[in-house]
Amino acid sequence: MLRVDRRLLVQFDWQLFGLAAFLIVAGLVTVSTLVPRLGARQLIALGIATVAAMVVLAVDYRTLARWACWGYGLGLVTLIGVLVAGRSALGARRWIAVGPIGLQPSELFKLTFIGALAVYLAARESHRPGWDRVMVPLALTLPAVGLIVKQPDLGTALTLLPVAVALIIVGGARWRHLGMLAGCGLAALPVFWFLLRDYQRERILVYIDPSRDPLGSAWNVIQAKITIGSGQLAGKGLFGGTQSRLAFLPERHTDFVFAAFAESWGFLGAVALLVVYVLLVLRGFEVAATARDTLGSLLATGATVLLATQALINLGMVTGLLPVVGIPLPFVSYGGSALLTAVGAVALIANVRMRRFA
Repeated sequence: MLRVDRRLLVQFDWQLFGLAAFLIVAGLVTVSTLVPRLGARQLIALGIATVAAMVVLAVDYRTLARWACWGYGLGLVTLIGVLVAGRSALGARRWIAVGPIGLQPSELFKLTFIGALAVYLAARESHRPGWDRVMVPLALTLPAVGLIVKQPDLGTALTLLPVAVALIIVGGARWRHLGMLAGCGLAALPVFWFLLRDYQRERILVYIDPSRDPLGSAWNVIQAKITIGSGQLAGKGLFGGTQSRLAFLPERHTDFVFAAFAESWGFLGAVALLVVYVLLVLRGFEVAATARDTLGSLLATGATVLLATQALINLGMVTGLLPVVGIPLPFVSYGGSALLTAVGAVALIANVRMRRFA
């Protein structure tokens, strides 16, 4: 007979899941009003994500960590499999078909990536800090980034780098080593430019000068700004948005869903959504700071930085503060794999908190 430790239930983080639930409901409502059939599919994905979250919560994070390296290896294999036999859409090969379901391995890989880095760095806790705390995590990061960029999926690849840097810092790397690493990164930027595809370079140029191609590369951002502004203070209501409902706004249910939300709920609604994201991230860092061990702190930090980075890149992209890279807004954008990863990240943070005294 399955027995549940009541101490774990007492430590269940209702605040964290409440914040995540607010964002999920906001996304479901927005997507459902724009494309009703996709809203129903997102609800099914939420059901799967909920079951997965319950599994993550039920298993001690120290036990989950033992499987992280195997998960990392399997993740790399699936990323290679995507390039070989993945399903293409919109000029990218990012999905693997599993029956009627399309999975995006690069999304699901994020959590195993965090686990692998956390396990390695936690194991080095008692050792003297050296280059190994920088070079080994980078050796784990760069192959994954390269495979994801090859799909191409620059947005997802970019989320892994801040996560790796955050874990390296929390893992006890020396600032001297980090400074030298940052210098090498800056020196490599010109090389990075030539590795980009033509349309990716064009997005950066349009970010610098939006008037360069207002009817082409800059169209998405221009329409997003118009959509956000049309919501004014209190918004046009769920069914009153003209920019999003009449499809002037491209990718209105995925990458640019925040613009559609802002049109419906206005400035006040957009600010409320941003506040919820800030509270969720702060809660994640609080859990990381109060974790019972280094492994728990690293896992919570990685999951929190992942959600924060993805939200910042998406919001910056939609508002024109960052170049367009194509990345979903956590919990809100349509996409089963992205929702599963975001809910899994929250469950991982809650797992660490539940066992801080166990």
